[in-house]
Amino acid sequence: MISVTVLCLHELFTAHRLEIVPGRLDLDSIIVLLRLEGRVSLSGISEILRTLGYPHDSTGMISERLKTFGRCLSNTLNVDTECLVFFLSDEIFALGRPILVTIDPVSTAILRIELAPNRNAETWELHYQALKDNLILAKGLGSDRAISINKGLQAVFDNLVWCSDHFHEFNDLVKLLATLEKQAYAAIAEEDDRLRVFSKAKSEDNLQKRQAQYEAAQADCNQRIAQYQQVSDSLDLLFPALYFFDPTTGRHRKEQQVKNEVLILMDWLDECELPKLQQETQSIRNHIDDICVCYRQVEEIVQELAKTLPEEVLNFIGLAWQHDHQSHQHKGKRKKYHMAERDFWLDVALSLLDENAESQIDQAFESFDGMVRSSSLIEMVNSQIRPHLNNCKGLITQELLNLIMFYHNHHLYKSGKRKGKAPIEILTGTKLDKTWLDCLFETIQTQA
Repeated sequence: MISVTVLCLHELFTAHRLEIVPGRLDLDSIIVLLRLEGRVSLSGISEILRTLGYPHDSTGMISERLKTFGRCLSNTLNVDTECLVFFLSDEIFALGRPILVTIDPVSTAILRIELAPNRNAETWELHYQALKDNLILAKGLGSDRAISINKGLQAVFDNLVWCSDHFHEFNDLVKLLATLEKQAYAAIAEEDDRLRVFSKAKSEDNLQKRQAQYEAAQADCNQRIAQYQQVSDSLDLLFPALYFFDPTTGRHRKEQQVKNEVLILMDWLDECELPKLQQETQSIRNHIDDICVCYRQVEEIVQELAKTLPEEVLNFIGLAWQHDHQSHQHKGKRKKYHMAERDFWLDVALSLLDENAESQIDQAFESFDGMVRSSSLIEMVNSQIRPHLNNCKGLITQELLNLIMFYHNHHLYKSGKRKGKAPIEILTGTKLDKTWLDCLFETIQTQA
């Protein structure tokens, strides 16, 4: 009885009465919503439409409607004026076919996506040429060590900076650390087992034999633990050394400084005398110039900002930006710690500037946000695309990719530092006054 009373009172006094809730969506809208927002398969959409009582619910009809919508959309972002951005490019594989993707790292907007016949340099050249024709120009490229991607870019944009992706360069070291950890735990278990067997030995000969086995297991265990600890300590020093700003002083890191620190850590790792580890460290030495070229970005940005900001204030802003950047990569206590540090250093910087302090800091943050040293952002975008592809059951088409691109670019982020904004809004600086669904059908109508 009480629950019924509460329900009646809620209905009487709520601002949104039940009778003014809009009716059900038209067929095309619900198909698109289920496919993109709900990531529902065609057969699942058909079943939902049948359950809701829509007159047309066949999978063939649904597929054709989606293809029709996709044909009205471009696979390359259209901009009104020339747009200069840093490219992040990657390849996704679906059913053995490559999908070429390029995004803007600041907004995470997909600039172009295409289902390609191959991933040769010539195909990537056409990919970048299409971007150039649409007034989207590159000021640099970040990618893994795929030769075809770099060749394709250089064929269209001459003498651009290519930044080797730190995620891929050091990922094998992280995997190796996990392997060493497993081996260390296995060695600890073996030592414990040998000790248990030794403690049960009775005869003198058996005691000596079991003792030798235990001592060998103990020596192996100590070595495995030492190797794991040395690699773990090295990586704990390596990743902060790759930051754009020194986490203790806020000074920007220079290319040669980072190069020296990385090479010293590689020498320390070689002391473990593990062939697999030495192979990885040698690979990093071979690519050290490509790994460190990205620090030229921060050098140029800081030199420009130094024209209007004192060096000390720039260091404080660098510290604030670094902690802000880290706060989006952690959760819980670590996130709160970085947010508190960010706010502290921002307050320090604000106290040393005049009435234009906030705009100057915003400008610095915006400039620093454009710095790229890892393709983790495009991996994030790829992870958002993948669930849509998994529901295709082999029916991956360019029309579907066009829809996915439009949805991603116009859909509002629900969390993170881009919360409440769509990638297209961040890229163009123009706020959307409609939902992504309204924008979609408005675009379809103009192209039909």
